[in-house]
Amino acid sequence: MKYDAIVIGGGSAGYVAGSVLSRNGRKVLVIEKDRYGGVCVRSGCVPSIFLYDVSFSLARLREIGNYKGLSLNVEQGDIFSVRNNIIDYLSEAGKKLIENAGGETYFGEAKLSKDKVEVDGRELEYDNLIIASGSSPSLPRISGVENGITEDQAVNLNFVPKEMVVVGGGFAGVEIAQFYARLGSSVVLITRGKMLENFSQDARELVRESLDWDGIIVKEKCEPVYQDRGLLKTTCGEFRGEVIVYATGRRPNFPLGLSNLGIEFNCNGIKVDDTMRTTNPKVWAIGDVVDKSRKVAHSAMMEGYVAALSILGKSVKADYSAVPQVIYTDPQIGSVGSEQRAVKSSSFPLRASTRAIIHGMKEGYVKVGFDEDNRVCFGEVVSQYAEEMINLLSIAIKAKMKAEDLALLPLVHPSTSEGISNAAKALFNLDVDVFKDKQ
Repeated sequence: MKYDAIVIGGGSAGYVAGSVLSRNGRKVLVIEKDRYGGVCVRSGCVPSIFLYDVSFSLARLREIGNYKGLSLNVEQGDIFSVRNNIIDYLSEAGKKLIENAGGETYFGEAKLSKDKVEVDGRELEYDNLIIASGSSPSLPRISGVENGITEDQAVNLNFVPKEMVVVGGGFAGVEIAQFYARLGSSVVLITRGKMLENFSQDARELVRESLDWDGIIVKEKCEPVYQDRGLLKTTCGEFRGEVIVYATGRRPNFPLGLSNLGIEFNCNGIKVDDTMRTTNPKVWAIGDVVDKSRKVAHSAMMEGYVAALSILGKSVKADYSAVPQVIYTDPQIGSVGSEQRAVKSSSFPLRASTRAIIHGMKEGYVKVGFDEDNRVCFGEVVSQYAEEMINLLSIAIKAKMKAEDLALLPLVHPSTSEGISNAAKALFNLDVDVFKDKQ
């Protein structure tokens, strides 16, 4: 059987590409070897953000209630069943969306030959092949590592461990440490370098204060040496945990037989051009399997649209200049753009935000960077609402918005996102909500 397009992988990138092509009348097959939804639905965004919401509510709702004169009592229920139900629903929804668009779906593992795909003994031909096979956790090469669990498994635990050791100070490690500390675990977080080293010192300090408040022991510049069941030997001491989690990076999932396609790839992923086409003109790659620096679900979805539209003959290109990222700590950290391009920046503290004062969540700030043409090129938000606010800065970067236009943009007052225009106002001495130091 021949298809206009075969998509390998039904995650964030694959379901988008398959659905777009199917809606446009192409004969499409999306092959998934596990469950539809990919990393985001099964072991990334969805379970992580669910655990963020639950742990935030347990830790902070009483405080927010007291601030507003309310007496609130929050108790933990069967949170893991709820999480599992949400994952099941979204996974099945991804499959049904492809089918609703007119595409076919199939469970199985694809094997690639020069110009065919084999799955469960069936040989399938294609005009276009889209590789969207995602990524998997990468574990350190130490003795006993098999006795630990991965970041993917950690966010899918169905119990709260008494003690947890988390290895890795990036996005996943810090999130997992705080989630489970707030659910009741005693947590030690070990990181080889600085915790969240890709974020600013100001952002790291705010998160570190929050982790300290939650009772998390953070050990920086510390590496695992070996694991003996529940004991982890490190360069900075020995730590015991009912569960030891390795959140130590990810590696691309290459389909079986990838080398038969004659495409260029390395340990970080498959090489593509700005239309997501590989060095083989019939083969495209999207999502975490691509050789790129920022591997997040929303860039994977963008790539799915770009690849599908390119196959349909549209002139579109992937643009990574305004791809935001968010870490779901409390407070959240969001960043977008290039701080290296910024020749100046300005910020606004959320303690001066009327809406934040009303709400009671005053931690954090908005920082905006501007290039030599006075256009927005970078943004950083530390706030409970960073996941929403950073999107506005992504739009501002994409639109190449000038500082004076952002400063005079009449955003809703009072709102937390108003802090974005207030940050720009600071460039022109217009941030009248902030008390100035008297000379």
